[in-house]
Amino acid sequence: MTAMRIGYQCIAVAIVLGFFMARTASAADNILKPANKTDNWRFEQHEDGKGKISADGDAIVFEVTNVDGTEWHVQVFQTPVDLKNGKEYTITFKAKADEVREVGVQAGIDEEDWHLIGLDEKAELGKEWKDYKYTFTASEVKEKKNRVGFVLGGAKGKVWVKELMLKGG
Repeated sequence: MTAMRIGYQCIAVAIVLGFFMARTASAADNILKPANKTDNWRFEQHEDGKGKISADGDAIVFEVTNVDGTEWHVQVFQTPVDLKNGKEYTITFKAKADEVREVGVQAGIDEEDWHLIGLDEKAELGKEWKDYKYTFTASEVKEKKNRVGFVLGGAKGKVWVKELMLKGG
């Protein structure tokens, strides 16, 4: 009986270790920087679009305080992101908002003409955390001169994002 109990304990330990090792390897494959650090983001405010950014535990909070009718007048991006033409990428994250709202999820080049490079989606956010996943094939990228982020200026309010990952393959 004791040998059987030890065997079950060894199996349980192996399963737990395997889970944590897979999670660590998964995080290591992430192309983006940790989401909950304000220094990892460029928070852009244009014309009358206004807002602010702050950390909240393992999440980042984007707050839009004024809108002017143009969504991209408040947006936030991680840059520089090195993506390859023709390669498939998957972005995943958890998000919520203080009120139901729509947020743009984009990847583009980080220089004039700011064109998009394969990712241009709308995420419908609610008041509870929800998982999001988008897959795209990068095209017309600039070497080490791309950006990935959110277009927030469609509505006032707060948006929380955590567990943001971008992986190739």
